[in-house]
Amino acid sequence: MVDQEGYDEEYLRLWNSYLYPGTNTLINKFGITDNDELHAKEAEVTFEKLVELYENPVPGNFDKKHLCDIHRYLFSDIYDWAGEYRKVYMAKNHSYFASVDSIDMYLEEDLKIMQEELKQVYTVHSLAFFLAKMYVYLLNVHPFREGNGRTIREFLRQLVKEKTPLLPTGPMELDFTQMDGEKINQALVLARAFRGPIEEEFMKALTPVEPENETQIKM
Repeated sequence: MVDQEGYDEEYLRLWNSYLYPGTNTLINKFGITDNDELHAKEAEVTFEKLVELYENPVPGNFDKKHLCDIHRYLFSDIYDWAGEYRKVYMAKNHSYFASVDSIDMYLEEDLKIMQEELKQVYTVHSLAFFLAKMYVYLLNVHPFREGNGRTIREFLRQLVKEKTPLLPTGPMELDFTQMDGEKINQALVLARAFRGPIEEEFMKALTPVEPENETQIKM
């Protein structure tokens, strides 16, 4: 729950509108009021959805609508607001994410940058640099009330799968299970100034798709 002091009534009304009264548990379609139980259910549901997306990715143009569509696919069975921008300010590690009224603008700008910089990717190393940058940018916008990391990772995974066959790198896979999650979280605290450790983790997660594997993935 947010500290009630220092916030106006409208902000507190919006913040609390996401929560069951007297708790810090997000209102959900399962009626779960225990935070640990909700997190476990979330993990179960989104894991199944992510498996489905390996076979049938959410179609789109890797724009802000595409990002929202992926969030909606992952979380629509859990939250009514799946696929919608958050309506409250949020912060982590003493850093605020994008303000509510600037989320759309920042996503528009960041994803436009992504489309342009992707054209300059020629090696696996430059691809890892590009992905680390976009991962940090999109996390700093933090467009959704919950589920930002999972949505952004799936967005980037689909981007790599669809776009790398057209790049000098050749077809690549992005496997986030190869990353050290703790190292990523530690690096994110300093990521705005220094993304080196995150780039290293993306390098670990990128692997070429062999012709026979590529056939299996498409089946």
